[in-house]
Amino acid sequence: MRERRMKRWQQRGQSLVEATLVLFVFFGLLLGVVDCGQVLFAQQSLVERVRGAVRWGVLHPYQGPDQVTNLVLYGQIDEPRQSTPGYLGMTPANVQVSYRAPTAEQPDDDILTVAIVNFESHFYSPWVGRALVSPRAVTVSAPMAVAALK
Repeated sequence: MRERRMKRWQQRGQSLVEATLVLFVFFGLLLGVVDCGQVLFAQQSLVERVRGAVRWGVLHPYQGPDQVTNLVLYGQIDEPRQSTPGYLGMTPANVQVSYRAPTAEQPDDDILTVAIVNFESHFYSPWVGRALVSPRAVTVSAPMAVAALK
């Protein structure tokens, strides 16, 4: 009788150890999926922000990079009066706006380019537990539509 009780107790302990190992691996994979999803969401959000800013920029006369930069960072052309963090923690240093003016040889060749550089993705996983700086810039270019309307 005593032998049977001891065997049951050992089996319960074995089940507990097996469940712990399986759950440890499961939650590790789950955190990895959440981290990958977060990075993909941030990448797609940045692409959409840049596309929207370029679209607005090509439909309005170019008056410098500030309005386009504010569109990317704050979702509006004017900088907020209060100190507000940029979209997904970005700063003006992360947004590069360049305008190539038309030349005498190519009067219809003015292009607006907006890029997000050095964006930091932060991970939830305790194994990674750091910020990853994206080596690739999110860049969108488009010809200015305002010149075509004149």
